[in-house]
Amino acid sequence: MKKIKLLIPALLLAGACASAGIPFEQRPLACVMPFTYSASDPQYASSVAGLQDSLTASLMKTARIRLVERARVEAAMKELQLAASGAVDSATAAKVGKQLGARFAVLGSVTALSVNDEWRSVKIAEKTDRKVEVSVEARLVNLETGELLGAGRAVGKAKSSEKHAFGGKIGKLAPAEAIIQKAIMDLTDELAKDLVENIGK
Repeated sequence: MKKIKLLIPALLLAGACASAGIPFEQRPLACVMPFTYSASDPQYASSVAGLQDSLTASLMKTARIRLVERARVEAAMKELQLAASGAVDSATAAKVGKQLGARFAVLGSVTALSVNDEWRSVKIAEKTDRKVEVSVEARLVNLETGELLGAGRAVGKAKSSEKHAFGGKIGKLAPAEAIIQKAIMDLTDELAKDLVENIGK
């Protein structure tokens, strides 16, 4: 009986270690490249700049890979005279990865982005909801072999509301750019898990 009691904590500890991810020094180094913007509405292209940082943070939480910070990626692109915006292909990523010593790279695009204001009357009040939806696709590539290691698609949603009643106002509609950032934060954890699903297996 005592052996069984001792065995259970040991198994629980082993399970906890297994779920903790790969030891930091054994994780491959990766860089998240700037995402291309292919959504139909170009006016919000600059509003998705936070995607790179948010996804980097989400990937770090998976404990599967190490990440190069965005400033170093941008510095490498500048040094190699590569545009920090626009289409980023595997060849571009390979050049940047070699400069940074990264083995893997994350490439992706914002495929759709919508901002809609919906007005409705609720009893004696009027309410406006500003809803944002952002769709993103990404893939994790081995820069040495060109092998596709993981891919994912995620949709982030966020909204802001404003209500008018009795001549007063409750809440305030946030700017579209601020809601877009919330929608981006809503999708990156899911996307990160899909990208590194096969790392360390």
